[in-house]
Amino acid sequence: MPPSLKDLMEISDSKYAIVVAVAKRARSLSEGKRKDEDWRLSSMVTTALEELHEGKIKIAYKKRNPANE
Repeated sequence: MPPSLKDLMEISDSKYAIVVAVAKRARSLSEGKRKDEDWRLSSMVTTALEELHEGKIKIAYKKRNPANE
């Protein structure tokens, strides 16, 4: 069962950052699995959510450079 939003919000205050991190990881996982008969994107998303919750993947924040804005 995937972690709850409450559990994930302990990792980051930004829901957007969580969604982006999980989507990137799920895409990475799915690239190697597309040829499998049992390939399902939902299972890749669940795996990515679990990895984020377990600390296997981290959310990286880029530093903003006000000079470039």
